[in-house]
Amino acid sequence: MGSIFTTFIKCRIGAMILFNKLIILLSRIVPRKKMTVIIEQGILQGQYFKTRLSNKSYVRFLGIPYAKPPIQDLRFKSPVKHPGWSGVFKAFSEGNMCMQLDVFMTKRIIGSEDCLYLNIFMPQVEELDNEKKAVMVFIHGGAFSCGSGTLDFYSPDYLIDENVIVVTINYRLNVLGFLNFGIDECSGNMGLKDQLFALKWIKTNISAFGGDANNITIFGESAGSASVHYHLLSPQSTGMFHKAIMQSGCVFNPWAFNENHKKAAFKLAEHMGCQKDDPKEIVQYLLNVPATDLVKFSTLKLKFEGQRDILNFQFVPTVESDAVNEKFLPAHPEILMKTASPVPIISGLNDLEGMIIFADHHKPSQILEYHKTDKIRRLFESSYTDEVINKIRDFYFDNHSLMNETTKLENTCHMLSDVFFIKDFYRGFNHLLKNGQTQVYNYEFKFNGELNACKKLMFATRPNISSLKGACHADELNYLFYGQLFGFLPKLDSPEFRMCRTMCKLWCNFAKTGNPNSSDLSFIWNNTSTDDPKYLILDGDNTRMVDGLIVSSRTHFWENITKLAQLKQKL
Repeated sequence: MGSIFTTFIKCRIGAMILFNKLIILLSRIVPRKKMTVIIEQGILQGQYFKTRLSNKSYVRFLGIPYAKPPIQDLRFKSPVKHPGWSGVFKAFSEGNMCMQLDVFMTKRIIGSEDCLYLNIFMPQVEELDNEKKAVMVFIHGGAFSCGSGTLDFYSPDYLIDENVIVVTINYRLNVLGFLNFGIDECSGNMGLKDQLFALKWIKTNISAFGGDANNITIFGESAGSASVHYHLLSPQSTGMFHKAIMQSGCVFNPWAFNENHKKAAFKLAEHMGCQKDDPKEIVQYLLNVPATDLVKFSTLKLKFEGQRDILNFQFVPTVESDAVNEKFLPAHPEILMKTASPVPIISGLNDLEGMIIFADHHKPSQILEYHKTDKIRRLFESSYTDEVINKIRDFYFDNHSLMNETTKLENTCHMLSDVFFIKDFYRGFNHLLKNGQTQVYNYEFKFNGELNACKKLMFATRPNISSLKGACHADELNYLFYGQLFGFLPKLDSPEFRMCRTMCKLWCNFAKTGNPNSSDLSFIWNNTSTDDPKYLILDGDNTRMVDGLIVSSRTHFWENITKLAQLKQKL
């Protein structure tokens, strides 16, 4: 019965997506007013649209190539400047997404190696407005393995209503973006270097679109948030942006960095039939392997000795070899954080981040097995002692047999949230706070609204977890962006509508001035500090300031676990 229900729900979701795609297709044939912009590469033409909530005019330029296609001999190399075009480039449709496994629908390899494109959205104010606008550059998530800056998920209508320019970008993913053989021909972190190349392109060209090249905010969610953090740490990114917003991800999250990249690289070569040992020869061999075969390999559930079972990705950011000439990450993040760019930061979490991990469990019973010691042990790469594992079990599952199912689900979700997102959260910016170098604004998003798309999709296929209240990983995104694929729009004057308005006001105020506050908000968001920590709870009409650390008891617990584990390693 359960499989029949799941199939029915998936068919309904598929039908909804097909219908929305048809609407999108029909909208493209509507005649539209056009705008022409001249940049170094040539002449661009964009189209006028109206925002969905306020009916404000804006112009969008889609599918602008910001680098040469990284194909043939450029595969695995750092991005190269695009030579430009002759005539008028009609920026009316999005460029290819980068090659990846379609984890949502078809389970097939989609996208292209030719994928380094960006989209620009510029508001049009009726009255004469010559002032340069703040620029917000969004970096999408997807575990460095999937996703794109597509309108399907990231149409910035709500942000444009606040009179900012928004840019969304694509960057290389998984093996094509993060394979590391420690040589210039395959240095690792190509995806992060794509992002940086896009930032340089934006800084050079955004004034032609009415943007302020000296007021750029980078923001991202999940792997996009970790990417923002990497740019804060990388010496190469210094000066390319002026503010940063990190939503549910940092470089210290266990899924965002790989210290075993050499094993993964040589395993890939072996799997592709290359028996050579020299990295240059291996890379030359891999240049002739179809990209789809490389990506298929990167989607295998590879696991080396000592690695955890969940959120275990081999092709993600890594430290680059001394042999590489232009290193994006020249040292371990622990070292680089001491010299991080001191720009104003917003950094936050959702209260049920760990719910996203339930998606990996097809049997409902598997979700309720995390109270078992062996299951907990497999969450970690560190060889924690039995004493440490038992302390973790007792903290979340003491009196497990007396708990009702909702409490078991909540505690499981909290443990997974803490392990993969929350326990490392404060490490992401504490070094800046201790030195008093910049202002940091913390938030916890816990709004249980109708636009919580990720949670709604989880509930649709896993009704046994529908008793959980709060916000899943990525649920805040639909309050910042309109997603064409699912078409979730807030009803006027609903709590969801007001949450959209509040979040976009905060994010855009911060992008404009470095301060998220304004007189038209009913609260004041105070910045945090090491001596007086505080954060904003984003919870619809109940949005409010709270003193202390986010989930302070759990945060302190993991601080103590880290100290205990370090002590045990020394003995």
